[in-house]
Amino acid sequence: MKKDNFVRKHILPLVHQKAFTLVCFLLVLVILFSVWSGIVGKKFFSTSTFINIFQSIVVTGFLCLGSACLLISGNVDLSTSTIGCFGGMVVAVCAKNGMPWYICILACFALCAVFGFVNGILVSKLRFPAFIATLGMTSVVKGLTYLFSAMGNDGVAANINYNVPVLGWLGRGKILTIPVGVYFLILFFVIYGILITKTRFGMKLKLIGGNPLAANLAGLNSSRTMIVMFINAAVLSGVAGIFNGARLGQGSLSALATNQFTGMTAAILGGISFGGGIGGMGGAFLGLLILNTFQVGMNVVGINPFWVSVFSGVLLLVALAVDFLQMQGKGKTNKRASKEGK
Repeated sequence: MKKDNFVRKHILPLVHQKAFTLVCFLLVLVILFSVWSGIVGKKFFSTSTFINIFQSIVVTGFLCLGSACLLISGNVDLSTSTIGCFGGMVVAVCAKNGMPWYICILACFALCAVFGFVNGILVSKLRFPAFIATLGMTSVVKGLTYLFSAMGNDGVAANINYNVPVLGWLGRGKILTIPVGVYFLILFFVIYGILITKTRFGMKLKLIGGNPLAANLAGLNSSRTMIVMFINAAVLSGVAGIFNGARLGQGSLSALATNQFTGMTAAILGGISFGGGIGGMGGAFLGLLILNTFQVGMNVVGINPFWVSVFSGVLLLVALAVDFLQMQGKGKTNKRASKEGK
């Protein structure tokens, strides 16, 4: 009897949590690729593979953080990867012109923040749909990336190499065999996790995303919050661009080109609702691990990279479909409850 009570009180609530499902899915992926790689004569379950996974989550992780906060607030930004590419190019141009590393980073943050501010104004003040505003910003930023590249390369738009020891350490350094960027990423996830779940601002963000009408009636300034979240997403995209460029030692015109939806995919996989107001950073981090384990595993077993992109898109569609069905189910439950209340 006591055992049944223990299971009911402690085990079942844990099993029903979203995090438990995500952890199980991650373990299934690890087992699947370990067996599959053994069949094709390769090795997935190794230290080098897991270090590769950790290395790959850094860039995607910062994009995921920005996308997660925006999704919780009920918005979306399609320009994050392009802004990250621009930020990496700004650092390269500044570094090539002999500026100190901290000036390079500050210039990146400042210019990326401008893009985020413009996105926020377009969506919150001018009432542009976020999809349209950020899609237009993608084209603007891409053009400016080429212009910055030409400025740092005698008028010719091209990739720009640089060698700055501090930035090189950020991109390629390791502590206890784990890339330095992973420590920064985990720190950011912890800070944002506390911000979303333990502070009044996090509660305000979820209320604005989940029920904008109630937020307005409660006197919350949703416009200001939207602008802050778009700036936050843009600056975090800049951080992703910095780490990507620092790892390669290069400001690349095609940087993050394959990451347009990866941050959003990881966030939605982790249980953050596309409809806003639901989710947390713990789930987003697990979604990030799942997505990158899947991509690295597919590469290890020798799947064509183009198919990896296809299957990643399928993952996004599945995550969106599940989220949509869950929102529909909750909507029906709420209608039923309101009818019963009457």
